[in-house]
Amino acid sequence: MATSSELADYITEMLEPLGDIRAHRMFGGYGIKYGEVNFALLLDDLPYFRVDESSRPGYESRGSEPFRYQRKGKTATLVNYWEVPAEILDDPEIFRDWARTAIDAAFKAHKPKRKKAPAS
Repeated sequence: MATSSELADYITEMLEPLGDIRAHRMFGGYGIKYGEVNFALLLDDLPYFRVDESSRPGYESRGSEPFRYQRKGKTATLVNYWEVPAEILDDPEIFRDWARTAIDAAFKAHKPKRKKAPAS
């Protein structure tokens, strides 16, 4: 399930106009963050964007599927991350529009980390 650093560099460069975009290693691939919020995954050299109820139909209508992986001999599905359709990846402007939508979905779902109470 390895992903190339070249793909991570390409994606972050393409999304650079959006602001604070960073790639970080995770699960043999990369997570892509806007600020401190993950909105994309790069796994098996494929990009996946965070979706919500309003954005999911755009992925479904293009034949995209959610990210799936094997866990303990069973297929697990991350229903909130869908593969970015190839035709979207080929156009940087449209790709950035879809990324903005993924960022919005990620922020809607984001739950800030709670600060630990000081020990008494």
